[in-house]
Amino acid sequence: MGGDSFSSGAFNDPKHRVSGSGLERTVYSSAIGAAAGVFYGGCAAAWFPDAIETTSKFGGATGRTTLRAIGHTVLRPAMWFSLAAGAFTATECAMEAARNETQDAWNSLVSGMVGGAVIGLTTGRPQVVAATAIGMGIFMTALDLSGDKTVYDEKLLDYKRNGILPETHKESEALSALKAKFPQHKNL
Repeated sequence: MGGDSFSSGAFNDPKHRVSGSGLERTVYSSAIGAAAGVFYGGCAAAWFPDAIETTSKFGGATGRTTLRAIGHTVLRPAMWFSLAAGAFTATECAMEAARNETQDAWNSLVSGMVGGAVIGLTTGRPQVVAATAIGMGIFMTALDLSGDKTVYDEKLLDYKRNGILPETHKESEALSALKAKFPQHKNL
């Protein structure tokens, strides 16, 4: 799990830093985006019980699922997911290169706006493109500024997740008093 440059090293480590050249990072994120898009498209294809149909040039039987229709349903989201992830990463790498390897929230703002614009392009409406670009830019900036930790008290969270109970159970005084008061329920 921890041998390559794309791995964070630990199995349950939430950080996932991808290192390498801008081209490597862009190709990697585009591949991850394509995989997520194939998953989304597969779920969308399997969700509805109706046949998946596309319009064909020469007519054809209606009400039957064709391989072409499944390809459209699965590969179109894969293309858009890959394009959005690749545009985000390419813009982030270009911003870092133009600003002497500076990694700050400005990179996330501009990259988020470009990625959001690609997402908005799926609708074909300029108002939606602008709104998703602004929204995604703000969202990615907020994520960058808040850091990779989303919890205020890490020690308390670790105790809640991995806290170990004492080996012997010790009853509270209130529970002992209730058991003495109601002996018929002492074994509950």
